[in-house]
Amino acid sequence: MSKQVTIRDIALKTGYSFQTVSRVLNGNAALHKASTVKKIEKVAAEMGYVQNLFAKGMQSGKTYSVGLIIDPFVDHFTEEIFRGAHDELMKRNYLPILLMHRQDGQDEQLVQRLAERRVEGLIIRPYQHRMEEVSAAIQTHHMPVVSVDYALTSEKKHDFVGTADEHGGQLAAEHLLSLGHRRIAGLFTDTESLQLRKRGFEGTVMRNTGSEPIVVSEEWDFKDGKVNEAMIRKLMSVPRRPTAIFAGGDFMLPSIYKVFHDMGISIPNEVSVIGFGDEQFSKYMIPPATTLHQDAYEIGIQAAQLVIDRIENRDRQVPIRQLRFEPHLVVRESTALATNA
Repeated sequence: MSKQVTIRDIALKTGYSFQTVSRVLNGNAALHKASTVKKIEKVAAEMGYVQNLFAKGMQSGKTYSVGLIIDPFVDHFTEEIFRGAHDELMKRNYLPILLMHRQDGQDEQLVQRLAERRVEGLIIRPYQHRMEEVSAAIQTHHMPVVSVDYALTSEKKHDFVGTADEHGGQLAAEHLLSLGHRRIAGLFTDTESLQLRKRGFEGTVMRNTGSEPIVVSEEWDFKDGKVNEAMIRKLMSVPRRPTAIFAGGDFMLPSIYKVFHDMGISIPNEVSVIGFGDEQFSKYMIPPATTLHQDAYEIGIQAAQLVIDRIENRDRQVPIRQLRFEPHLVVRESTALATNA
């Protein structure tokens, strides 16, 4: 087995001093002439030099690692967030350590495991019902953290990156209103992001029509699709049923489409449907679903940048930052002019 190439090996090969080679290969190349840097980097590449971050970390006390905690069964939105975070961390020479939410919800134990391995920061998409416990664990370990999609605590103690959900709800309502719809229903859950979408949706409908939208339920059942189908069927069985439905998340669309198919309701000829999230499947539905697109990859990049900034500026007082990226409307074939408003 060949031994690992060291800075001393490269110094011997190039004729430069150990100190010069070390500076060039450890981020201080600007201290030397371009020709010197070019030669050292060329020889290092030819010899297969790999920077020893473990040794560097032993000297500096840094591990150059960041924990990521995500859902065990991710949708495309979550996947893109953490792909963006992963790519940015790798670009900045930080190693992502990925853990998945525990089924029992004890995410504070995951934080403990990461702290034991001396990760320098954490990016998390938290479960709504365990946020306070996770926040307390993070405070105990003095770990810089950025939450994505859901703010970790209502007190805004930590950096956050997500979508401008309330404005997204407003955009959905404005689109349906512009098509002449007035009997509009909305489906939501009790999660923070969908509650913000609900607020933007309801406020816009009320300002433009003077009446409240038909909000059916905030208790979407993620385990039993039959419950959701029964709720949608009940909604569409009233004499003056809605002419349009805003699904607060694209994950609701399959159930809506199935019930409408079973009841013989044509989309969008009889009822328009709009989602939120622009999940990959939404454009392949029949008809393709109008929805709101979220810039998930950029959310991930920004989350990584924020956590690195916290890590590298621990001694500097930096205000808590809350970044929300604007969604944009993707009009497809599931919405149309109201014909029986």
